[in-house]
Amino acid sequence: MDNVAKKILLLGLGIGATTKEKIEKLIKELEKKGELSAKEGEKLTQEFIKKSKKQSEDIKKTIDSELNTAIKKIPFATKKDIKLLERKIEKISKEIKACKGKPETSKKKN
Repeated sequence: MDNVAKKILLLGLGIGATTKEKIEKLIKELEKKGELSAKEGEKLTQEFIKKSKKQSEDIKKTIDSELNTAIKKIPFATKKDIKLLERKIEKISKEIKACKGKPETSKKKN
């Protein structure tokens, strides 16, 4: 395979916006010009697809990691925090209900 064709393809890999269709079109053109055989073209297409998937997975992992790091820095209430608050509210509500049934014991100064 011609090194120029491979360099063009590898350059395309570095550009995230390059689509599978554009690569296939480029490879077909190189095949028509005789710079690539059909077998080499198919191999390059498969390499591109494999590398694109890997890059996508790597980007996703990086984004997930960065998001998790950022989320940990933000003081969000966790499910555990919310459950604890719900129990406290329930306890206080019960205490209030219990107090409503008792006569008031406040002393007034005159």
